[in-house]
Amino acid sequence: MWAVVATAAILIAATLLVYSYTYQQSQPKAAIIDELSSSQLSSMSRRQNQTFITEAQELLHERFSEVDYYSDNATVDNYKTLASSGYKLIIWRVHSALNLNSKYIAICSSERFGSKNYDQYSNDQLTLCNITDDPYLYFAITPKFIEESMDGKFEDTVIILMSCNGLKPEYGKTAEALIQKGAKILVSWDNWIESSDNDNAITLLLQHLIVQNSTIGEAVGVARGPYPSIYGPSELIYYPHTDAANYRIPDYRKDNVAAVTGFAGAAYYVKTKEPD
Repeated sequence: MWAVVATAAILIAATLLVYSYTYQQSQPKAAIIDELSSSQLSSMSRRQNQTFITEAQELLHERFSEVDYYSDNATVDNYKTLASSGYKLIIWRVHSALNLNSKYIAICSSERFGSKNYDQYSNDQLTLCNITDDPYLYFAITPKFIEESMDGKFEDTVIILMSCNGLKPEYGKTAEALIQKGAKILVSWDNWIESSDNDNAITLLLQHLIVQNSTIGEAVGVARGPYPSIYGPSELIYYPHTDAANYRIPDYRKDNVAAVTGFAGAAYYVKTKEPD
């Protein structure tokens, strides 16, 4: 009898370890990609706002047990793995650049041109971002990078792209590539946006999405604007326009706790059951 009990205990312990590891690897997460605060950017283009980051992290922790933060490590290599990292919500606080010929926006990394060799990517996949008044160039990813170089797929991921022109009319290739890669919704700006207005509007958006449990349509409607810029008014919008309006951010934290509690209860029952 003791041999049976000991064997059962070892098997249960091993099962719990495997389950715990698998669960930790697969549980939904959120990410804040804060390229704008990176120390790798020149002072001309750095836009630090720790108040925004702290509040965003606190809000995300109400729905997610794990929130990853990228800044200096907002690199091309880490962009490559975003779709396969289990993120259900990504706040992408980042510079972008317009490609006027091919009509897309390039999403900037924190890596300066020349800091690393990226010969494995074609010019269609990886380009250079020229930020106004910044003496340096930065690597930036394109729609082709998202389509051809990103590992895996997003799974119902909401992406809040805090960049100018993220959903600029006639520049929708990057947004479409993210949706085709599995993203559920992209929220971004239709024109240029000042940094302070950007941070304030997205804070308001997150408060309504998480604290008020508003739908995407409701939350974007509150935070939409328009906000002034030197290139005309800018509004917060979302894509795709169908079905996205009624989506709410699930409470992944509550779902995770329920799953763990249920499994632990079952394990406890098996462990203490008397042998026949």
